[in-house]
Amino acid sequence: MSGPAPRVVAELGRPETPEEAAARTELNRRLRRSRQTTRNLIASLAVCLGIVALIVALVPRGGAVQQPQVDYRAAAAQAEDTAGLPLLAPAVPASWRANAAELRRAGGVSSWYVGFVVPGNAFLAYTEGIKANPTWLANALESAPAAGTVRLGGLSWRVYDQRSRGADAGNVAYGLATTLGTTDLVVYGTAPVAEAQRLATALAKAAAARGLHGPDTVPAP
Repeated sequence: MSGPAPRVVAELGRPETPEEAAARTELNRRLRRSRQTTRNLIASLAVCLGIVALIVALVPRGGAVQQPQVDYRAAAAQAEDTAGLPLLAPAVPASWRANAAELRRAGGVSSWYVGFVVPGNAFLAYTEGIKANPTWLANALESAPAAGTVRLGGLSWRVYDQRSRGADAGNVAYGLATTLGTTDLVVYGTAPVAEAQRLATALAKAAAARGLHGPDTVPAP
């Protein structure tokens, strides 16, 4: 009794030979191995990505690094003997954060500097130039031109308004300066005008309390 007729392979139009059958079997085996390898790689990649995501989620992350608050009043008291003159430390709103308070020396002039970060992350500072000269003042105000005067705290302050320059104004978007004897007192920064004028008024009051007066000082209203 004869066996079943050999299967006709459509691609060949005839039964395949034993060699062709073996070759086809081997090809199918290789394809299965290739697909299995690809699936394994994809699974491994998914596992790795899951581990990375878990690590990122578990690693604690703090907020933005913030400079510590500086006690500028204590720093002023400690530096007065070195400066040889009263150093001003005016009262400012509790929402202001002092981030620098130091004696500086540049161009042969010693100065007392205090910097603040005010609400809105704006910058505001004052500096007290001891026996200052015009070059020191120009450097402190980054050569901003004076534009009128304003009276604050009983003192006449020269105004340096560069807000129209935008980012090109640098740290002196708005500044104020006055003279107290041999000391030049300068306020400047990127904070709103009202905040700068508030600081100038507080400085004028602090100066009066320390016996420092300008040539045209009158009692504050």
